[in-house]
Amino acid sequence: SDWFHDMGKKVGVVTLGNAVDATPTAFYAHYTERDSADVLTAQLLDGHLDLLCGSGMEQFTVRHDGRDLISDLEKAGYNFISDSYKINDRKGKVICIDEKMGDAADQANLSLLADATNAAITKLQEDNARNGFFLFIEGAKIDYAGHSRCLPGSVIEMLSFDMAIREAVKFADRNGETLVIVTADHETGGLMIVDGDERTGRVMGIYNSDDHMPVMLPVFAYGPGSQNFNGVYQNWEIARRIRSLTRK
Repeated sequence: SDWFHDMGKKVGVVTLGNAVDATPTAFYAHYTERDSADVLTAQLLDGHLDLLCGSGMEQFTVRHDGRDLISDLEKAGYNFISDSYKINDRKGKVICIDEKMGDAADQANLSLLADATNAAITKLQEDNARNGFFLFIEGAKIDYAGHSRCLPGSVIEMLSFDMAIREAVKFADRNGETLVIVTADHETGGLMIVDGDERTGRVMGIYNSDDHMPVMLPVFAYGPGSQNFNGVYQNWEIARRIRSLTRK
């Protein structure tokens, strides 16, 4: 984020979870302790982010340092809002702490992260579209589902994240200059799919753990520069050959 900010590009961080959790915070703050919310959120005053969206209002209002951080952020030029559907209602930098972003995914809110992704893309093109932007998007509660070994949770949180990826790829197709990278910081739960039926939609899985596992993670890359990611071309070639054989 700092690197792209120094290049003059706009920078956004969107998470379907707490905006002061470890992963989103790593994209806007520098500190040795992930639980030091007062220190981490105060670093937002550096102004390197153009957009932050997630849940966790308590980290901004219930503070040990006694600081009125929301007021300070507004004085620093941020629009502080609490509804992710209003990210583009006003011009300028936005910090959106919307507690809906912390809810577990269900049918009613399944598109929430995808909608926030679209809103973030629009915001980060504001007044600076030609210079480009960096946007980090997290499907945070995929991890929660793995920790609780909840297969329906894993499925629906992945669906939510997949919908957000679709919106990013659709924009990349329209834009022609955008690289989309999809990966994770770690795997959780050791989920294995052991049975299923495409006709009925039934799937059966088991978890090996309720914690992070030492599993090698894939990296999916799409768009200009994706050929520089190890294995992308070869995997694409394998898929192309399989499709060719299937047609025959």
